[in-house]
Amino acid sequence: MSTKKEGNQYDKIFKENLEAVTLALIEKVLQIQIASYERLPQELQRTLERKPDQLLKITNKQGDTFLLQLEFQLMDEEEMIYRMLEYIGLLWRKYKLPVKQYVIFLSDQEPRMQTKIEKENLMFSFYLVQFSTISYELFLSSDKGDEVVFAVLGNFGNTTPENAASLIVQRLNQTSTSKVERDRHLQQLRVLANLRKLTPFVEIMIESISQYIKEEDDFLFKKGQLKGKEEGKLEGRLEGKQEGKQEGIEQTKRDTILKFLKDGVLTTQQLASYFDVTEEFVEDLRKNLNQ
Repeated sequence: MSTKKEGNQYDKIFKENLEAVTLALIEKVLQIQIASYERLPQELQRTLERKPDQLLKITNKQGDTFLLQLEFQLMDEEEMIYRMLEYIGLLWRKYKLPVKQYVIFLSDQEPRMQTKIEKENLMFSFYLVQFSTISYELFLSSDKGDEVVFAVLGNFGNTTPENAASLIVQRLNQTSTSKVERDRHLQQLRVLANLRKLTPFVEIMIESISQYIKEEDDFLFKKGQLKGKEEGKLEGRLEGKQEGKQEGIEQTKRDTILKFLKDGVLTTQQLASYFDVTEEFVEDLRKNLNQ
């Protein structure tokens, strides 16, 4: 990955989410069905020093064993072809195994880097995968927040950037197992959204969802809590707290689903799955919308 200063924050996110995103890319995007794998040391020292972003020894379900090298690239580097050529020579010499090399290009600009050399005594090439051509739903549908966050770099298809950002934020909230994990994923999303110039959309969606992911700022929650206090009973306070929180959650879901129904891009089944509601619930909202 590029070592330029502006890339440091993106490097940090990939390191934090490396296990999840690497396996997701290998199986979902590169279509390599893993039977077993082993992470290998990344340092390669000979007369020059090289450190791949990801290096795995893989045995696929057909029984073939090979090395898989992944490089995550932010910049369209003219010298990339020579870097990859240096890598493959060092890897062959050290491990004596076939090598498959992939550069995962993260920018939404069309890459122009050279991927092939054809000379009299040398033929070499590597695979180039542009992340923005991968369907964002491959990552959005994951149960792991470490994968879901990368949906923001994918291809939104017919979904508007605003609606895609809303779905990603909603999904991260669903898949997070704690407040700390959720906040980490939302911060990662803010950073990655810069690559797609989606930060304003993401900020709006995070703000819109905050009414039920932050109980202390939830008007309905406070209203329910106040009602419980007025009743002067512990059970009243608890009931008011729970009812207020749940009412806020349901109202936010309804408002967001209605917005997607008006847009008309997602199906009833997709909306039910993404927002963890029944298809009947979505259809009832659709009927109300058409009245």
